[in-house]
Amino acid sequence: MAVNATRIAVAAMVLLGAAACGVPVVGVPVPVTPQSPVTSTATVAVPAPETVYVQPPVAPAPAETAEARTVVAYYDALNRRDFATAWSLGGSRIAGGGGYPRYVNGFATTWWDTLTVTDVRGSTVYVVLSAVQTDGSTRTFSGTYTVSGGVITGSHMTRTK
Repeated sequence: MAVNATRIAVAAMVLLGAAACGVPVVGVPVPVTPQSPVTSTATVAVPAPETVYVQPPVAPAPAETAEARTVVAYYDALNRRDFATAWSLGGSRIAGGGGYPRYVNGFATTWWDTLTVTDVRGSTVYVVLSAVQTDGSTRTFSGTYTVSGGVITGSHMTRTK
Protein backbone atom coordinates (compact mmCIF):
# COMPACT_ATOMS: atom_id res chain seq x y z
CA MET A 1 0.00 0.00 0.00
CA ALA A 2 2.80 2.43 0.86
CA VAL A 3 4.53 1.70 -2.46
CA ASN A 4 1.36 2.48 -4.44
CA ALA A 5 0.77 5.68 -2.46
CA THR A 6 4.35 6.70 -3.18
CA ARG A 7 3.87 6.03 -6.91
CA ILE A 8 0.73 8.15 -6.98
CA ALA A 9 2.44 10.96 -5.06
CA VAL A 10 5.43 10.91 -7.44
CA ALA A 11 3.14 10.92 -10.50
CA ALA A 12 1.18 13.85 -9.06
CA MET A 13 4.39 15.80 -8.36
CA VAL A 14 5.64 15.16 -11.90
CA LEU A 15 2.36 16.37 -13.40
CA LEU A 16 2.18 19.40 -11.12
CA GLY A 17 5.83 20.19 -11.81
CA ALA A 18 5.26 19.91 -15.57
CA ALA A 19 2.21 22.16 -15.35
CA ALA A 20 4.12 24.72 -13.28
CA CYS A 21 6.92 24.76 -15.87
CA GLY A 22 4.48 25.35 -18.69
CA VAL A 23 5.02 21.89 -20.20
CA PRO A 24 1.77 20.86 -21.87
CA VAL A 25 0.31 17.66 -20.53
CA VAL A 26 -2.96 17.74 -22.45
CA GLY A 27 -3.55 14.51 -24.30
CA VAL A 28 -0.92 12.55 -22.37
CA PRO A 29 -2.46 9.47 -20.78
CA VAL A 30 -1.81 9.35 -17.06
CA PRO A 31 -1.95 5.92 -15.43
CA VAL A 32 -4.15 5.78 -12.37
CA THR A 33 -4.15 2.67 -10.21
CA PRO A 34 -7.34 2.24 -8.21
CA GLN A 35 -6.67 1.36 -4.58
CA SER A 36 -8.69 -0.99 -2.41
CA PRO A 37 -9.34 0.47 1.05
CA VAL A 38 -7.79 -1.53 3.87
CA THR A 39 -10.06 -1.68 6.90
CA SER A 40 -8.20 -4.25 9.00
CA THR A 41 -4.71 -5.55 9.55
CA ALA A 42 -5.68 -9.08 8.51
CA THR A 43 -4.07 -10.43 5.35
CA VAL A 44 -6.55 -10.16 2.53
CA ALA A 45 -6.03 -11.50 -0.96
CA VAL A 46 -6.62 -8.50 -3.21
CA PRO A 47 -6.69 -8.96 -6.96
CA ALA A 48 -4.01 -7.07 -8.88
CA PRO A 49 -5.20 -3.54 -9.58
CA GLU A 50 -6.06 -2.67 -13.14
CA THR A 51 -4.61 0.42 -14.78
CA VAL A 52 -7.10 3.04 -15.88
CA TYR A 53 -6.04 5.88 -18.18
CA VAL A 54 -7.50 9.32 -17.55
CA GLN A 55 -7.14 11.79 -20.37
CA PRO A 56 -8.20 15.42 -20.09
CA PRO A 57 -10.54 16.69 -22.80
CA VAL A 58 -8.62 17.93 -25.81
CA ALA A 59 -9.63 21.21 -27.43
CA PRO A 60 -9.37 21.31 -31.22
CA ALA A 61 -6.08 22.68 -32.49
CA PRO A 62 -6.41 26.31 -33.61
CA ALA A 63 -5.89 25.41 -37.28
CA GLU A 64 -8.91 23.06 -37.18
CA THR A 65 -11.54 25.78 -36.78
CA ALA A 66 -13.58 27.05 -39.73
CA GLU A 67 -12.12 30.54 -39.28
CA ALA A 68 -8.55 29.26 -39.37
CA ARG A 69 -9.28 27.05 -42.39
CA THR A 70 -10.45 30.16 -44.26
CA VAL A 71 -7.17 31.98 -43.59
CA VAL A 72 -5.15 28.86 -44.48
CA ALA A 73 -7.14 28.51 -47.73
CA TYR A 74 -6.39 32.16 -48.53
CA TYR A 75 -2.63 31.60 -48.22
CA ASP A 76 -2.87 28.30 -50.07
CA ALA A 77 -4.46 30.18 -52.98
CA LEU A 78 -1.71 32.82 -52.86
CA ASN A 79 1.00 30.14 -52.90
CA ARG A 80 -0.65 28.52 -55.94
CA ARG A 81 -0.81 31.98 -57.58
CA ASP A 82 -4.59 31.58 -57.72
CA PHE A 83 -5.22 35.25 -57.03
CA ALA A 84 -8.89 35.07 -58.06
CA THR A 85 -9.61 32.58 -55.26
CA ALA A 86 -7.55 34.59 -52.75
CA TRP A 87 -9.46 37.72 -53.81
CA SER A 88 -12.80 35.96 -53.24
CA LEU A 89 -11.68 34.60 -49.82
CA GLY A 90 -11.24 38.15 -48.58
CA GLY A 91 -8.39 39.68 -50.51
CA SER A 92 -10.92 42.14 -51.92
CA ARG A 93 -11.75 43.31 -48.40
CA ILE A 94 -8.20 43.68 -47.09
CA ALA A 95 -6.42 44.90 -50.23
CA GLY A 96 -7.02 48.58 -49.71
CA GLY A 97 -7.46 50.77 -52.76
CA GLY A 98 -6.36 49.99 -56.28
CA GLY A 99 -8.54 47.02 -57.12
CA TYR A 100 -7.63 43.56 -58.28
CA PRO A 101 -4.68 44.40 -60.60
CA ARG A 102 -2.88 46.29 -57.83
CA TYR A 103 -3.67 43.47 -55.38
CA VAL A 104 -2.07 40.86 -57.69
CA ASN A 105 0.93 43.12 -58.34
CA GLY A 106 1.46 43.38 -54.57
CA PHE A 107 2.55 39.72 -54.56
CA ALA A 108 5.00 40.07 -57.48
CA THR A 109 8.06 39.73 -55.23
CA THR A 110 6.62 37.05 -52.90
CA TRP A 111 7.75 33.56 -53.78
CA TRP A 112 6.17 31.50 -50.95
CA ASP A 113 4.22 32.11 -47.74
CA THR A 114 4.40 29.91 -44.66
CA LEU A 115 1.54 30.53 -42.26
CA THR A 116 1.28 29.36 -38.65
CA VAL A 117 -2.06 29.72 -36.89
CA THR A 118 -1.21 30.34 -33.24
CA ASP A 119 -4.69 30.86 -31.79
CA VAL A 120 -8.33 31.40 -32.65
CA ARG A 121 -10.66 33.42 -30.44
CA GLY A 122 -14.14 33.65 -31.86
CA SER A 123 -13.86 35.13 -35.33
CA THR A 124 -10.25 36.31 -34.83
CA VAL A 125 -7.42 34.15 -36.15
CA TYR A 126 -3.94 34.88 -34.75
CA VAL A 127 -1.07 34.07 -37.12
CA VAL A 128 2.64 34.29 -37.75
CA LEU A 129 3.58 34.63 -41.41
CA SER A 130 6.94 34.02 -43.05
CA ALA A 131 7.04 35.35 -46.62
CA VAL A 132 10.02 34.25 -48.72
CA GLN A 133 10.74 36.84 -51.40
CA THR A 134 11.93 36.18 -54.95
CA ASP A 135 15.37 37.60 -54.02
CA GLY A 136 15.74 34.94 -51.29
CA SER A 137 15.09 37.24 -48.33
CA THR A 138 12.36 36.52 -45.80
CA ARG A 139 9.85 38.92 -44.29
CA THR A 140 8.12 37.91 -41.07
CA PHE A 141 4.77 39.23 -39.88
CA SER A 142 2.42 38.57 -37.00
CA GLY A 143 -1.14 39.65 -36.47
CA THR A 144 -4.76 38.76 -36.87
CA TYR A 145 -7.41 38.08 -39.45
CA THR A 146 -11.11 38.48 -38.80
CA VAL A 147 -13.32 35.92 -40.53
CA SER A 148 -17.08 35.99 -41.01
CA GLY A 149 -19.15 33.61 -43.13
CA GLY A 150 -16.08 31.88 -44.58
CA VAL A 151 -14.55 35.16 -45.81
CA ILE A 152 -11.75 37.29 -44.37
CA THR A 153 -13.34 40.61 -43.46
CA GLY A 154 -10.38 42.35 -41.84
CA SER A 155 -6.73 42.05 -40.95
CA HIS A 156 -4.12 43.67 -38.78
CA MET A 157 -0.62 42.46 -39.64
CA THR A 158 2.66 43.90 -38.38
CA ARG A 159 6.06 43.24 -39.91
CA THR A 160 8.37 41.83 -37.23
CA LYS A 161 11.45 41.16 -39.37
